[in-house]
Amino acid sequence: MKAILTATLASALLVAFAGTSLAAQKKRGPKQTYDASSAYAARYPNATPRQRANSEAFERGGYYESISEQHAFGSRSWWYLKERELGGAGRN
Repeated sequence: MKAILTATLASALLVAFAGTSLAAQKKRGPKQTYDASSAYAARYPNATPRQRANSEAFERGGYYESISEQHAFGSRSWWYLKERELGGAGRN
C-alpha cells in the first residue's frame, strides 16, 4: 500500500511540474520587430508597392504623388487626397 501511495504521489508531482514547465515555454512568443513596410503591407495587402511607398511618404512628411489612385486605398493619405479632389465635400 505504501508503494502504491508513493508511486501515485510521484506521478502527480511529475504531471504538475511538467504542466508548469510547458506553460513557461509557451508564455514567451517570438520577438516581433517593427518594420514600417511590413506594417503597411499587412494593413493594405491589395496595394501595390508604389501605392504603399506613397502612403508611407505621406505619413513621414516626404515626397509623395498627389493622385489618390497612387496611394493605398483607405489609407489616411488616400482619404486626404480624395477630399481635396472632391473640393472638400463632406465638410460643414
